[in-house]
Amino acid sequence: MRGKRVPKCFSGISERINSVSLDFSAPDLLNVRNQWAMKGCQVIRRRRPGVTGLLAACFVLSLGCVGAAAPLPPYHAKAAAAAAGTVTPTVHCTLPAGQGEATGPQEMNVELSPPVVAPGGKVHARVTLGASPATSAIALDDVPTIPSLDLAMSGGATGTVTVRGAEFTMDVPAGQPIEIPAYEGDFLVPVDASGEISLAPVRTLTQTKVLGSVFETPCDVVGDVGSVGTVTAEGTTSEPATLTAPADPVRPNTSVKLRGSRWTPGATPVPSLCAAGGGGCDPLKFTSNTLRIDSYGTLTGTATLGEAGAVPDGGYQVKVNDGTKEATAPLTVKAVAAGNREISLSSDSGPVGSVITVSGRNYNPDRWINIIGLDAAGTGLDDSAVYVKSGADGTFAVEFTVISDAVAAVQADEGNDPATVRTLPFTVTTEGGGGGGTAEQRLTTEVRAGTLSMTQAGDTVDFGTTVLGTDTGTQQARLNRVEVEDARGVNSGWSLTATLTGFRSADGNTIPADAVRWTPACTARAGSVGAPVAGSPAALGSEAASLCRMSPDGSRPFTGGRFDADAGLTLTVPEFTRPGDYSATLTLTLL
Repeated sequence: MRGKRVPKCFSGISERINSVSLDFSAPDLLNVRNQWAMKGCQVIRRRRPGVTGLLAACFVLSLGCVGAAAPLPPYHAKAAAAAAGTVTPTVHCTLPAGQGEATGPQEMNVELSPPVVAPGGKVHARVTLGASPATSAIALDDVPTIPSLDLAMSGGATGTVTVRGAEFTMDVPAGQPIEIPAYEGDFLVPVDASGEISLAPVRTLTQTKVLGSVFETPCDVVGDVGSVGTVTAEGTTSEPATLTAPADPVRPNTSVKLRGSRWTPGATPVPSLCAAGGGGCDPLKFTSNTLRIDSYGTLTGTATLGEAGAVPDGGYQVKVNDGTKEATAPLTVKAVAAGNREISLSSDSGPVGSVITVSGRNYNPDRWINIIGLDAAGTGLDDSAVYVKSGADGTFAVEFTVISDAVAAVQADEGNDPATVRTLPFTVTTEGGGGGGTAEQRLTTEVRAGTLSMTQAGDTVDFGTTVLGTDTGTQQARLNRVEVEDARGVNSGWSLTATLTGFRSADGNTIPADAVRWTPACTARAGSVGAPVAGSPAALGSEAASLCRMSPDGSRPFTGGRFDADAGLTLTVPEFTRPGDYSATLTLTLL
């Protein structure tokens, strides 16, 4: 890969990652700039039987409690009043980016509803936290923030549950106690719970997105603290879901295969990574997933762990929640241990202007590797510096340009750590026998921005014929390949989504749109800049579903190129459906 040239003082800076929402409101659309909207249609046909047819460490926001979300109504018929309590424990906060620690009292109030749930039932919590001992050194505006609170259960159930609020943005004053509105979230009591369950706070976690990275401020409750409320589990529950994860250790930044049974058919599973004791559950520790639950309640797919810096080595619990059921399984994470770091050059000599490949192995995974040329005195030549991130296997490769005849060696280090410096000599050669002089000519050209566009390989998808009473009613097909071309030369990203109408026959009979599910896939063609992300498996309908997206990438000056997207399609025909030819229209939208 080609390395990115940067000033030496920025070597090792973390790449910037921005999330793109696919659900725009009308005011959001007014803020979209220099984007093109195109729509393409693919007709899906159904035949009736028998018919043919800045420096990263300049500042980091430190918060101990945050939250803002609209309250949700209680759902249990017995919820005449919410169970609520207030405690003021001492909390010990660990500030991010090595800023130190902070300890002090913090008021915590939790309202729980309904007061009675079935084993495995859902509890709604409203959390109000007082000012935290962790504060911000500087004032910041519009900081994306996600709050959560761990509650320890005792009595009718044991273990830890997590109340996680929705992400929101906030303005943070400098050096002042931060007053944050209450936030709300849900959790499920264990399926074996019985009787009165007492809940006590044990830990808050605040995640803030600054400079394109997620920074965490955990605050642990010191000593025993009283209960903030109780919930009673009584009655019967449905059969509990099961979950299995790999027994062998897995690496960060790799996909983890998950399997399970007895889940809610057709529900959307969401994976989280929790501490070994079950608390601190965080969906952000998985960067993407392909999990799906079929009509029989079988869970399949993978979830991709975050990078080594976000998921340290250790024992965890992976939890999956489908909105009604949840289950956990143990998971061990272990990165490739750094060994005797080695670098190599594709060539150890060449003239000025040569482009060589610098390779390395036995490095820590997911770390920034800084490459720089040295002169004969061992001084770094700043204009030659490039950087690259090591892979999950601890290797890297990057192109390095010999910028002048002063280059006498090439040096690599891992994250500016002097102990990791490795150096190899390089000899600048001259062409011919010398002499002759030099001359310069100035070459110019103009590059103009192109457009964002798409084309599709076809406009019809045929699911074939279903014979009622003899088939399973499930048919497979594949979406025609869609090619997205981004020739704008900007770093604004794009999204490709789809909606689907219901199927309708000539007689006016219908098959609902959500009878079709898809599993998207997308790839970048050779020479393209940026890595597209496929949407999650989902049922289709009037709400836009993501097929493929490209997020702005702060580590690059622009993204662009050609990208291919398609999806596996599954049609499940309802058991009692009128025979006939059915068709529906799938509309693709590129923004």
